[in-house]
Amino acid sequence: MALSGTLPRIKDPAEIERILQENNELKRQIAGGGGSTSYQIPYEELEVQDQIGGGGFSLVYRGFWRGTPVAIKKWFDPNHSDQMVQEFREEVMTLAELRHPNVMQFLGACMKPPQLAMVTEHMPFSLHSVLYGGQVDLDKRKIVAMAQDIARAFIYLHSRRPAIVHRDIKPANFLVDRAWKVKVCDFGLASNSKAQAGAGTPQYMAPELWENSHYNEKVDVYAFGVLLNELIAREPPFSGVPLLEVLSDIIKRCWDGTSSARPSFLQISELLKEAAKSL
Repeated sequence: MALSGTLPRIKDPAEIERILQENNELKRQIAGGGGSTSYQIPYEELEVQDQIGGGGFSLVYRGFWRGTPVAIKKWFDPNHSDQMVQEFREEVMTLAELRHPNVMQFLGACMKPPQLAMVTEHMPFSLHSVLYGGQVDLDKRKIVAMAQDIARAFIYLHSRRPAIVHRDIKPANFLVDRAWKVKVCDFGLASNSKAQAGAGTPQYMAPELWENSHYNEKVDVYAFGVLLNELIAREPPFSGVPLLEVLSDIIKRCWDGTSSARPSFLQISELLKEAAKSL
């Protein structure tokens, strides 16, 4: 998904210097200026198959890398615009630093144009397909277990310094394996700073994003509340389906219009543990 809005204003000279160095290094890699990173993958090693998703400047394909099933996210703007390169840079550099059982595993990236691509592990299902595919039975225990996986991912993301704010929590951006393990993916809108609000999926956006005001990691908490209700209802957000009583308090607290009143994901994780005991 494409980035929109303006980049944050950074006043710290050390932070400015770090970002400039990162940008220069990535531009050198993209231009084929020699050198490599530990995660650089030659595009020729990829076997690209059918498309399974995408949006903005990118499309996601199923494929193989050295015989291993992978997902391949390709950036396709023929002009290699600054916006496209910036999106590529942000997502690769964000995901390359993350290591957590509930975060999609980054395997590497193709850095030479026109083949700019990110390679990750492949998981068989999206949470969207689980909810709306029509053939999957979701009982209360599965719902709570999946919610706990999601909470664990965001405890990790929000505990980083600076915190990583995903900004696009929705069923399509979570993957599910055959053991029902859930992982967050698609960091195209992730932010390492308290920037102004910009793009997002409207049904999941907190009030402060709509108001174009400063925001923090609590926008992810708000979106999680919307998602948790969707897991229960198996209907698109705000369809009017009654809440599951054991989780209704968590959902309502996540939806609080005041950012500071929303719980952290660490608190949410504890509330989910208590909910699981009652099932």
